[in-house]
Amino acid sequence: MDKLLVITLTAFQETFRRRVFYLVGFLTLLVVIMIGSEMYFMRMARQAGETEMIRHMGMDFMQTIIGVWDFAAFFLAFFLGAVGLSSEISARTIVHIMSRPVERGIYLLARWFGVLIFLWLFLSIGIAGSLAISLWLQAPFAPTLWLAFAEMYVRATFYSGLALGFSVITPPVLAAVLAFLLSILPSILHNAIKDPRPWHHVPALIGYYLGPARMPVNLLQESFAKERLHTDYALYLRVLGENLLYVVAILLVAAILFRRREIRVR
Repeated sequence: MDKLLVITLTAFQETFRRRVFYLVGFLTLLVVIMIGSEMYFMRMARQAGETEMIRHMGMDFMQTIIGVWDFAAFFLAFFLGAVGLSSEISARTIVHIMSRPVERGIYLLARWFGVLIFLWLFLSIGIAGSLAISLWLQAPFAPTLWLAFAEMYVRATFYSGLALGFSVITPPVLAAVLAFLLSILPSILHNAIKDPRPWHHVPALIGYYLGPARMPVNLLQESFAKERLHTDYALYLRVLGENLLYVVAILLVAAILFRRREIRVR
């Protein structure tokens, strides 16, 4: 347990040396600019007595902020997951760790946990900021927004684990590309599985089920829609749970392959 904790904290600290603060700084600047412009237009709307316009502007603004932060987490998850092992190999620090009695599966899991802590912290900052903005602008939202937040955490977990799993057997760039392609596989093949021709239908169906579970709706947009019909919370939670189990299965396979991999440093 101590080894897992030490490697996890080391992996977490390494993320702060990957120049991710450039992205965080850019996002912060972008949000500040957006807030400044929004305050100007909202002041004009208040002077005109347009209360309904202010309400809609607040909803659109909050949705935009969450979307920007979610996209940044999407990029970071692929990047940090894909370089999780290669950075250790290129820096040769993995040699010192592997020379000690550390199971490779524990090492892989700890590297992933370190990345996850950073991603979850990053998402928490963005979500806290968006909720503060919603209170300031009095922007209403549906309870599905909490599920949308949960989906953001699950997506970051899923993408980073998938990229890390592929990086066991492929270079970092290819690992990120493969993880991205596998994650969008159900969306690509969604229409192809309806093809009546078996030589199209069967491969598409196999590829569809090899990919992760697909959320039937956009939970973020659903949270700010005027009318919300047939909110199937059980279905949404099941999709999130299936994707978590999916990435766990991928990492179990990656851990088995990692145990047999010959590590070479230059």
